[in-house]
Amino acid sequence: MIVRRLVIRLTLIASVLAGFAAAAIGVASGVTPNVVLLRALIAFAIVLLAGAGVGLIVMRTALRRYYEQGRIRPGDHRVPTDR
Repeated sequence: MIVRRLVIRLTLIASVLAGFAAAAIGVASGVTPNVVLLRALIAFAIVLLAGAGVGLIVMRTALRRYYEQGRIRPGDHRVPTDR
């Protein structure tokens, strides 16, 4: 639960920073405001989608470890196999 909130926060922060960076580069290069806005929104969306993908992978890994711990019985000294 804590990891999920952390991933969401970091994703939002990174996507906002990417949008600001794209906007700053656009303004510095002197393009029209419509192009600046479009580039900033595209950068924001790309980083947001990438963060969502990373979040899904992290949650899948956490759930897998949680369920694998439930299968290990006390006194069972076998090494869990990695599939």
